[in-house]
Amino acid sequence: MMISDTMETKKILVLGDSDSGKRTALKHVCNTLIETDAASYGKTTINSKKLQIFSPSSAERFKFMKEILSKNMDGAIIVIDNTQGITPNCEEMIDFVEERGVPYIIFANKQDLSDIPIYTQYPDAVIIPTQATSGKGISEGLNMLLELMEPKYISKITAVSC
Repeated sequence: MMISDTMETKKILVLGDSDSGKRTALKHVCNTLIETDAASYGKTTINSKKLQIFSPSSAERFKFMKEILSKNMDGAIIVIDNTQGITPNCEEMIDFVEERGVPYIIFANKQDLSDIPIYTQYPDAVIIPTQATSGKGISEGLNMLLELMEPKYISKITAVSC
């Protein structure tokens, strides 16, 4: 008798500027992390859900990877270097995710270097203070995203155009 795999699989895209702490954060979440010049990929299981996590490189020559990896994504994490705040590039990433109508959260990373609150022009954005080097806030943020990805919340999400 064969047992079917009933665990739900979710695809999460992680975006952020270079040196924002994306890969460091992923190392706290993923059981295994495969890193290439173009992207990072990891898997983990949380709350009976299999997560496939993709993070395209921030390098200009791999910008096309964001479009490819975003196909069929269920949610996104945008990692912001709190010492830099929300840059124009971060705003582009937020717009990119909002245009696709998927739940997302913002990791305000590097709280050990700057704990100044981040303010955005996106009133519905959930901002989680994180410190990727120690893992502080990473699991809590991922659990918050998984909650937002539940069907009861998704029906409340609307895309915002600026």
